[in-house]
Amino acid sequence: MNEPTASARGTGRDGSVERRHDLNATADSDYVRTFIPLVEFLGAALGEHTEVVLHDVSCPDKSVIAIANGHISGRTVGSPATDLVMKTLKEGQHADRGYLIGYAARTARSDQSLTSSTYFIKREGRIVGSLCINTDQGAFHTLQRAVEQLGKAYFASAPEPDSQESHEENLVASVDDMAAQVIEAIREERRIPVARFGAEDRLEVIRRLDERGYFHFKGAVGKVARHLGVAESTAYRYLHMVQH
Repeated sequence: MNEPTASARGTGRDGSVERRHDLNATADSDYVRTFIPLVEFLGAALGEHTEVVLHDVSCPDKSVIAIANGHISGRTVGSPATDLVMKTLKEGQHADRGYLIGYAARTARSDQSLTSSTYFIKREGRIVGSLCINTDQGAFHTLQRAVEQLGKAYFASAPEPDSQESHEENLVASVDDMAAQVIEAIREERRIPVARFGAEDRLEVIRRLDERGYFHFKGAVGKVARHLGVAESTAYRYLHMVQH
């Protein structure tokens, strides 16, 4: 993290607090890095259709510090945190949970849904990282659909199971991808090109990105402004409208 050194901050009370914060952040990152050997091991053990990712949340813009089978999502070391991680940090969702399992995730490269699980890495009661497993079950789902069609030909339909708690995550290789993914979703819903977006359309983009914690990323407002073709000051105004 590109922060001033402790000596540059002075030796007063505020400087001491900031130095302690830096020491804690460094200790947090060092602790998260002890999980790196697990990434390679799990990636090899689970196979090429399963991506394993380690996030250090101290730097959301480039939180991925280790990844195995990154071809699943197209991400690499240095890719940003996901919207699920950002929501957890912003709103405290799932902070009291040790892990989440079996939820759906999507990549910016494909409409194919992945089956994902996240283990929250905690230190002194704080979430400092996460170990995520994302499995591409495309071949299995194709086989499952074939079996279901065969079953329907011979057996009566069973009732739908009761709904369970669900979570969703979007896996992106860059901060720009997250904005592009939301804008594309709204463009498809409203069946108009981005160049014809009105104020309500652009507000909806900002609203959904804010819900995902997007604006915690550095330079996020400028990036979404470029995607929408508006001035950065206009994007800030939309963000203010959404948050107040």
